[in-house]
Amino acid sequence: MMAADWNRILGAVVPQSPTSLDDLLGGDTPPPVRGKLEAPSASPPPSSLLWQRALDAPSYVGIRITETPSAPDRAAIRLAAMAIERSVEPIILSRVDASGFERFGLRVERLPDDDAEAAAAEEELRKFWDLAIIIDGRDLEYLT
Repeated sequence: MMAADWNRILGAVVPQSPTSLDDLLGGDTPPPVRGKLEAPSASPPPSSLLWQRALDAPSYVGIRITETPSAPDRAAIRLAAMAIERSVEPIILSRVDASGFERFGLRVERLPDDDAEAAAAEEELRKFWDLAIIIDGRDLEYLT
């Protein structure tokens, strides 16, 4: 993303959160399964040359979210500042339905609930985004 995109995200950060329509609708139907890994198995993988990036491209860092943060607005500000100042773009790896980062425009990848499937999906996303590091979401307060 460009600095203007990150500035737009910073401008959209407010502590209030929207009401979940799923919670309002309720009902007896369970929510659909999200984050199921459906990678093609019969075709060969795409060429690695397709995923090469220029040396001046940003680095990507994964943020593992296993529980909804108490203050996603403050974490989003830290992540956007990191992206602007250091050219390090965050990719949210979420195991919760609503991580709180979606409303700010951050990239959120939804992982399955099962531990083994989540680990496999996280590894695929690490390779796809070429994540330099994966930070636990509880450690976001230590970012400076």
